[in-house]
Amino acid sequence: MRKAFLVIVSIAVLVLCAGTVFADADGKALYSAKCAMCHGADGVAKSMWSKTGVHNFNDAAWQKSKTDADLTTIVTDGSADKKMPPYKDKLKADEIAAIVKYIRMLAPAAK
Repeated sequence: MRKAFLVIVSIAVLVLCAGTVFADADGKALYSAKCAMCHGADGVAKSMWSKTGVHNFNDAAWQKSKTDADLTTIVTDGSADKKMPPYKDKLKADEIAAIVKYIRMLAPAAK
């Protein structure tokens, strides 16, 4: 009985840990599929898009100037002046949240 209990607890711990790892991986995968073509895989805007005002996500000042709510709104509603499409009809709220979390990971490390 004790052995069965330990097996169940071990499986539960693995599932919880895997959920945490996959949440970050999903943000990266979604970013790669939906954002990287303009914002770059590393958060540096492609030169063609930077000329139109697309921001670099690895700019500390830009990161500091935007709240998570700001980023969520931009991803959800888009930005016509920057030619960014809205994703409200293409992504679920949790997917947008995962992208926002990943964008925050592109910020430069604090010194």
